[in-house]
Amino acid sequence: MEQQTKVKAIEIVTLTKVDPANLNSNGTEGVITVLKKFRDPVENNEFVRVSGQSVKYHLKEMLYRIEENDKQKYKEYPLSNVSGTGKNSKRVLVSPGDPEGYIADDLFGYMKTDTNKKRIAPVRTCGMVSLFPYEEDRDFGVRYDESGNEKHNIYETEFSANIMRSNFFIETDRIGAFDKTEVEDIKVKTLPPVERNNRIRDLIKCVLSYHHETRSTRFLTKVYPEAVAVLFLNKKIPLIGDNLRITGKKDNKYLIDAELLNNVLNVFYSSIVKGYVGILGGKFYINKEKVTNAKIEVLELKEMWDKLETEKYVE
Repeated sequence: MEQQTKVKAIEIVTLTKVDPANLNSNGTEGVITVLKKFRDPVENNEFVRVSGQSVKYHLKEMLYRIEENDKQKYKEYPLSNVSGTGKNSKRVLVSPGDPEGYIADDLFGYMKTDTNKKRIAPVRTCGMVSLFPYEEDRDFGVRYDESGNEKHNIYETEFSANIMRSNFFIETDRIGAFDKTEVEDIKVKTLPPVERNNRIRDLIKCVLSYHHETRSTRFLTKVYPEAVAVLFLNKKIPLIGDNLRITGKKDNKYLIDAELLNNVLNVFYSSIVKGYVGILGGKFYINKEKVTNAKIEVLELKEMWDKLETEKYVE
């Protein structure tokens, strides 16, 4: 690849319609298990969020399952056990701090206080945020006797049905590449290209099939992406951010703001090597004619999955 077309990062922005659920609680207030929320100072509304820590935790769980299903693939590069080996590992969950040997350390970083080594995560996320405000919905946790003859330990759980957005930013040139500030006894500075590509490919596979089992006994819902924008970038700057939006609903489909997305893509045209927009066609809709950026392909979700499965991410 020429220098101006060399891929240094990948930005992934996803949307999914979530049925009523409590994906990430923020503790309890009295007898109410409350959702994580934030208040937008412009709209002055509360929006639901899932923390980046929660999303990364579930991605790590999914990567563990890939290892279990394909022992040969990770024979030499197993996933890390978060119990760790540091002097504080019995009291605190400490990563091994070995990005060469452990894919989780490579992708998500760590800080080793006993050796003063740290790795800033090449994979970053804001977690999940809702596109629409929280509507003050709650669910009783026990059967309620209105007669008053029985005493119950009543508790409530906040839940929300919403469209959730997730953002991921992957520094592809850093995955599988290490230096002496990150590893105490560095043996390999760069893994073989095939292994680096495997790690990026498996991460993206987990993002695109993401699931989240928190409180699923009462709030079972799917959270895998149903509309996805993927950009291959020659600069390490996230471009789309919160500009993958819904303008309304028509013919039982959620309408993506194609004009806004296209405007952003055109503003940063020189930073984009190529990109895909994948849509679950029966549920989401984007006007392809308004996506005029020549570097972007608009595809059905499965078509985009297949392209990303065979993509070469690093040379």
